[in-house]
Amino acid sequence: MDSALAYWLRWPSIEVFLDTYSWAWPLCEVLHFAGLILLFGAVGTYDLRLLGFGKGIPLSLLKRALPWGVVGFALCAVTGFVFVGGIKSNVGVHPYTVLMTNPWLQLKLLFIALAGVNVLAFYATGMGRVVDALGPQDDVPPLGKVMGAASLTLWLGVIYFGRLIPWAL
Repeated sequence: MDSALAYWLRWPSIEVFLDTYSWAWPLCEVLHFAGLILLFGAVGTYDLRLLGFGKGIPLSLLKRALPWGVVGFALCAVTGFVFVGGIKSNVGVHPYTVLMTNPWLQLKLLFIALAGVNVLAFYATGMGRVVDALGPQDDVPPLGKVMGAASLTLWLGVIYFGRLIPWAL
């Protein structure tokens, strides 16, 4: 299993691409940050409204921005894969070694998974429907506030741990 994962993580085509084009890594960083802006801008604003900030803003209006958060997440996932899969061309360490030994990358991936569980729970518990029915000045039920706080905390953790990844290489 470990050898299969190690083989899968190291894509020579990514390494060759990054080695051949010096602009590719910085472009991926820019796209990664743009994805973070879209993701955190849409989801973070929605979470803050769940917590009671900006009560005059209808949740239905903020919900319309959530697809941009999904686009941001997709940008981050693709560029994040390029960062991990192409790390050998940048710092000379095999991606499998980075994945197995970098605690910040592991925490970042854990927080992303927990954020995914949180959003699934938000809709599976029916809280999404409850929140959709609220008006501009309505207060979000306590469970919705807890889920909003969890989401905000998890995504901030993803950003924080992501910034620490290079320090453990």
